[in-house]
Amino acid sequence: MKQNSPSIGIVVCAREHGRMFTSLPYIQAAADHGGLPFLIPFYEDMELSYFRACLKKYDGFLFCGGADINPLLFGQVPSPELGTTDYDFDRFQLDFLTFLLKDSEKPVLGICKGMQLLTLACGGTIYQDLSEQPDFFNHSPAAAFRHDPVHLVRTLEDTMLSDLIGKQAKVNSFHHQAVKDPGEVLRICALAPDGLIEAVEGIRHPFLLGIQWHPECMYLTSRKMSRIFSAFIEACRN
Repeated sequence: MKQNSPSIGIVVCAREHGRMFTSLPYIQAAADHGGLPFLIPFYEDMELSYFRACLKKYDGFLFCGGADINPLLFGQVPSPELGTTDYDFDRFQLDFLTFLLKDSEKPVLGICKGMQLLTLACGGTIYQDLSEQPDFFNHSPAAAFRHDPVHLVRTLEDTMLSDLIGKQAKVNSFHHQAVKDPGEVLRICALAPDGLIEAVEGIRHPFLLGIQWHPECMYLTSRKMSRIFSAFIEACRN
């Protein structure tokens, strides 16, 4: 590990049966691109001082994929296809991300659920279940391996993401919730062939990026996915 490795606060993916976990590819991706990964856990009755301490300690923050977001947190009733949710844990993630965006300009990368949380924190909206939206194809196909690409995404011109991965990229896909409207402080930077939003980025923030697919599973076989993490870690270093 390099001496100038930035510290990356990775918010844990979920909790279940008295344990918290983060999938190894997120940790490995941060480390392989020069970051020093640390896990940020959730505990009951945490105070604002916890968020302030994390903000002071870490150079950047990664919000990972996970279970469905409780719809009560964004003013909707549950969809018939809603999966398992964890209200207190989801509220922690959303409150923490909202705090980061309000009180700092430190780099933030949100992947899958992390992108959806980012959208909600910025005043946007999400789809609870894509099967209820007939205009979209299956965004959670049964791929043999998690690094297998299953569809293309097209980036929009003059965006940070297009500078990193070019006009289009092959991506994997494991989600049934998705961004509907990114809100006012985010702009769309990638779309699927069916028009679904696949990535968003901050309009004025130095590095604020949400990715719907899972580059942490693809960076070993895709230079484009590796560039996403390289750019994130470099932003954290600076």
